[in-house]
Amino acid sequence: MYQDLIDNILELTASDRHSNVLEVGCAAGFVARGLAPRVGRYTGVDLARAPLSVARRIAPSNCAFRRADGARLPFPDHSFDAAFCYDVFTNFPTFAAGAHIVAEMLRVVRSAGRVLIGSIPDEDCKQAYERRVAEVAKELDSRYGPVRPRPPSTGFRPLSTRLLARVVRSQPEILCFYFRKQDFLALSDSVGARVQLFDVHRLNPYFGYRFNVVYHKKAT
Repeated sequence: MYQDLIDNILELTASDRHSNVLEVGCAAGFVARGLAPRVGRYTGVDLARAPLSVARRIAPSNCAFRRADGARLPFPDHSFDAAFCYDVFTNFPTFAAGAHIVAEMLRVVRSAGRVLIGSIPDEDCKQAYERRVAEVAKELDSRYGPVRPRPPSTGFRPLSTRLLARVVRSQPEILCFYFRKQDFLALSDSVGARVQLFDVHRLNPYFGYRFNVVYHKKAT
C-alpha cells in the first residue's frame, strides 16, 4: 500500500530520478522516506518543529527540511520541478485556508510544473466515508488487535504492516474536514493553471471516498 502511494505521487507529479521536488506539510518524513530515493532532490517544509527533527534523522541524504508556512514559502519563483501536499487539507476548516497554499506551490514550481494536492475527503461522500472508516477500523482490529501504545525505541525500523495499519486508522469524528471537487476546479481560473481530478491510489482503503487534485502550471 505504501509503495502504491509513492508510485502514485511520482506519476501524478511527473517526477523521476532527476526531479527537484517539494513537499508542503511533510511532518515526520513518512512520504519522504519512500519518495526521496526515487527523485534527484527532495525538500520538505512543515510548521511543527518536533516532526521535522524526526524527519531529519530518518530521511535519505538527498533531503532537506525547513520550518515554514505553506502559505508563505521561503523559496524563489520556479525553484522546483514539482510540489505536493498530501493528507494535509483534512486539517483546514475552510477551502480558502488551503487555496493560498496552492497558489504558493504553483509560484515555486517551474514553468509547466505540477502541483499535487492529495487525499482530500470528498464532501459528497461524507456519510459513506465515515461508514468505511468504521469498517476499516474493524478489519484492522480483527487482523492485528486493538491499537496499543508502543514502547519507547532507541532506533528506527523500516515501515511495518502494523505502522501502516495505524496510518490508515483515520478518525474523522476527531478532526477531518471535507471539501467539494467543484471548489478545486473553480480555483484553477484564479491561479491560472489547468486542473485534473483523480481518485486516490488504488490500494488506499478509502479509494472512492477521497480524491487527488493536480494543477498544471502554464508554460512560459
